[in-house]
Amino acid sequence: MRFTSPPMSLEMPMAILGILSIQGAAAQCSEGLVNVVFNTGKTGGYTDQRWEQIHSASNWITFDFGLADKQIPMLGNDNTAIQKAIDVVNGPNPPDFMLTFNEPDNLYGSNPRQVILQPADAADLIKPLLDNRGNHTQFIAPVPAFDNLPWLPEFYGNCSCQDAFAAYNVHVYNETVEEAQERINAFHDTWNDKPLWITEIAPHQENSCPDPIPWDNSIQFLQQIYAWGQQTEWIEKIFWNSANEIHCGDTNVDASFLLDFNNNSTPLLGPFNQLTCS
Repeated sequence: MRFTSPPMSLEMPMAILGILSIQGAAAQCSEGLVNVVFNTGKTGGYTDQRWEQIHSASNWITFDFGLADKQIPMLGNDNTAIQKAIDVVNGPNPPDFMLTFNEPDNLYGSNPRQVILQPADAADLIKPLLDNRGNHTQFIAPVPAFDNLPWLPEFYGNCSCQDAFAAYNVHVYNETVEEAQERINAFHDTWNDKPLWITEIAPHQENSCPDPIPWDNSIQFLQQIYAWGQQTEWIEKIFWNSANEIHCGDTNVDASFLLDFNNNSTPLLGPFNQLTCS
């Protein structure tokens, strides 16, 4: 198209170029790649006020079956949850995606570790849902807490349902990006016939309640892991944990929350909202 407007000054094209460059950079993250986790804690989890401050995220998850705006529901661990999921995926407004069992190999806080669902029990439990899956919702594979243990292959061996899932799923907490990449690559080396969702990731802290919080390290981890995820082409979604501060003492998320208890932004929120994946 040819423009017939009068010539502009040199300053104006440069200003426009700057705007276009910023917009172009911000558009480099693949659609749907950037997402967050809301954790329940002293002040609860998801709220409209919190979500409105996180501009870059496409979707969010928490640890229940909710169907709020932009939420991806998570399947529960009993027959009631299965029946509810069947009703939803066959109803008038089925979700695009549904997460299935979350860390069924680990009852959070148990010592010694207890299993929530044995692989064979999980296979039996999910079968009615996969047999009545509707025509729209895509299911994301169960995610173990310990992907180096045999829970996942035993589950697939019992259910013969590996083809029923649209993507695999992993949780990753390491101190450095390099360690996180190594672990993700190791998981992908085993489970590589589908895209991967990383539904929890953050820089693990050597000690709980770091003071001061190493925000610069967390910013670098955040930016590098999303840039690398963009480059892999097989990582489909990454969920940063956590959108909100939950409590002091969880070494996986002590230095990664975007909003504090008072819903004020931390030094991480700006870089998260400005991710370019480059």
